[in-house]
Amino acid sequence: MKLNRRTFINGMAAGGALSLFNIGCVAFGQGRKAQLASGAKVRIAIIGCGDWGRTLLTRAGIVGGCEVVALCEPDPAALKKLYKNCAKVWNADALAAAKSFVDYREMFAQLGDNLDAVFIATPNHHHALPALMAVRRGIAAYVEKPMAHTMEEVLLIEREAKRTGAVVRVGNKGHNISHRPLLAKYLKEGVIGDVTEVFSFSDRPNTMFRRPHTIPVPKGMDWDVWCGGSPVCEPYGEEDGRVGLHPHDWHSWIDYGNGSIGNMGTHVLDAPFQTMDMWKVKPSKIVVRDVKWGCPGAWNARGTMDFTIPARDGWGEIVLHWNDGVADGVDISSKFMTGWYNRVYKREHTNFPPELLELERKWGVKTPIPAFGTVFVGTKGMIYEEFHRTLRFFPEGGKIADIPVPAKDVLNIEETKIVAEFLDAVRGNPGPVNTGLDFSIPLAKMLMLANMLAFAGKGTYHFDGEKTDNAAANAHASHPYRKGWEIA
Repeated sequence: MKLNRRTFINGMAAGGALSLFNIGCVAFGQGRKAQLASGAKVRIAIIGCGDWGRTLLTRAGIVGGCEVVALCEPDPAALKKLYKNCAKVWNADALAAAKSFVDYREMFAQLGDNLDAVFIATPNHHHALPALMAVRRGIAAYVEKPMAHTMEEVLLIEREAKRTGAVVRVGNKGHNISHRPLLAKYLKEGVIGDVTEVFSFSDRPNTMFRRPHTIPVPKGMDWDVWCGGSPVCEPYGEEDGRVGLHPHDWHSWIDYGNGSIGNMGTHVLDAPFQTMDMWKVKPSKIVVRDVKWGCPGAWNARGTMDFTIPARDGWGEIVLHWNDGVADGVDISSKFMTGWYNRVYKREHTNFPPELLELERKWGVKTPIPAFGTVFVGTKGMIYEEFHRTLRFFPEGGKIADIPVPAKDVLNIEETKIVAEFLDAVRGNPGPVNTGLDFSIPLAKMLMLANMLAFAGKGTYHFDGEKTDNAAANAHASHPYRKGWEIA
C-alpha cells in the first residue's frame, strides 16, 4: 500500500504516536560510520526548503561529498524555488531524484534507515522534533539557530545526543568570521585593558503591536503541517513593510518563534561566548531591568537584561548586558524599520544601551556605534564587533587599525565553513570544541532563559542550568503540543 499523509497519520493514531518518536536505531549505524570515514557520500535531507534551507543545500553542494536523498517542505512554491536556485551548484537530475515530502514524520518513517544527516531550516517550533527523531536513530542533525523553541527542548536534545552519540550542530551565521580569533587575541592580551563588562544589542525587534490582516493559505500549502505542534492559526500577509507570518515573521510570535533574542541572540552573543569562554559556565544571576510587550500572542517589544557571568580560567566575573527592541513611541512599521529583517533605521529608535552613549563621550567616538553587535568595554578602551562584519577600536586612531568588512566572496567561504565542519563531524572528525554541543547548548540555554524571564518581568533571578528560582519563569520552560506532534 502506498503510504500517503492521511494513512500515515491515521496509523500513528491507531498505533500510538509516541512509539515512533522513541525508536532508537543507533546500532545499525556502526558499519555506516566506517563507510563514511572511508569516503562514502553523506546521504542528506533538507527539512525546510525556504530561504535558509536553499542556502544550506547550496553550501553542502559547495563542500561536496554529499547525496541529496530527501527534501521536506509543506509549501510547494518554496520547493519549486529550490529546484531552480540550487541547480547552480547541484545537478538538476540529482535534485529531481531526491524524494520530496510534505511532512518530516513521513520522511523518517520511509527513509530513516537511508539517511546520514539532516539539515533543519524550519521555523523554530519545528526544530526539536525532527532533531530528536534524527538523533534517536543515530542520524546527525544540523539545526538552524536557535537550537530549539523552549528550554525543555534544549535539555532533551542535549540528553539524547549524549545518549546516542549522534552528531548535532547548530547553524550560526558569522560563527567562523575571520576576525574572531584576532578579537580573542586582543582581549586576552589586554589591548583595551581589563574587560569590565560586555554590551550585546540588536536593532531587529521581532514583535507586533497589533495583529495584521489575515490572508488565505498559500496555494497548495499544507498549513496544518506548517503549524505542527503549535496551535493552528490563520496566516497573515504583507502589511506596512512586514512580510507576513510565512515566510519570515513567525519570529515575532510566541507559538512559532523566539522573539528578538531568539532570532539574533545566537549571532550577537556568539562573540563574547567564543572569545571570553562564557560557554564554560552558567549565569549566576540575571537582572531583568525592562520588558515591554507587544500585542497578545507576540513576543516582547523590548528587553533589557544583565547576566552575571562567573569567573572562569583566565577571566574574572563579568556582567553581560543584553538590549533589544524599540524605544517608547516607536511602532513596528515601515515608518521606523525595513521589511524582511525589521531593522530599525535610526539608533535613537532602538533600545540602545544608554551606558554606551556615556562611553562614546568618554572615548571621544566620532562615528556613532551602530545599534547591532557587541561592545567589549575595558579599562583602556573598547572594541566593537558588528555581527559577522567588522571590528572597530576605541579610542579611534590607535595602534590597531579597524578591521573592514570582508568581501562578499570571503563571507560566503566563512559561512560555508560551519556546514563543512558539520559534514566532517558526520564523517568522524569532530572538529574544534566551539562547533559542538559543549558550546552550543550553553548559548541556547541563555536564549531560552531570556525568553522565560521576559514572562516573569522585572526582577533578580538565579539559574541552576535547567530552571530558575521563579515559578512564573519556569512555567514557560516548556509548552504543550498538538496531538500527533508530541515529543516523548
